[in-house]
Amino acid sequence: MLTEDPQLRRGALDDAVPDALLTALNGGAVDVPVLLLVGDADPLADREVPARTAKSLPRPRLSVVHGAHHDVLNDLQRRSAAAEVVTFLETLRNDLSPVVTVRSSAW
Repeated sequence: MLTEDPQLRRGALDDAVPDALLTALNGGAVDVPVLLLVGDADPLADREVPARTAKSLPRPRLSVVHGAHHDVLNDLQRRSAAAEVVTFLETLRNDLSPVVTVRSSAW
């Protein structure tokens, strides 16, 4: 359980992303597929940063959760955000080929 994890620190999602991680991401040191999951109603985030970060990565997936705030995995849209994480992981397991594609939709 997360509550038993000694490294869990409540409120840590409010912390800024460490500079070393941002440098690695923006400097091209990351050569694996990366999922960037952001809420379009996040009052704390600079909306241009995820887009710039995605452009700097070799294999990014920038997914925007509509109506979600800063903690997209615990917001009202958490099930949809979690489904996007699962979709990303299944695509990784399938050699970056989507497991599901929409062929036709009336909406």
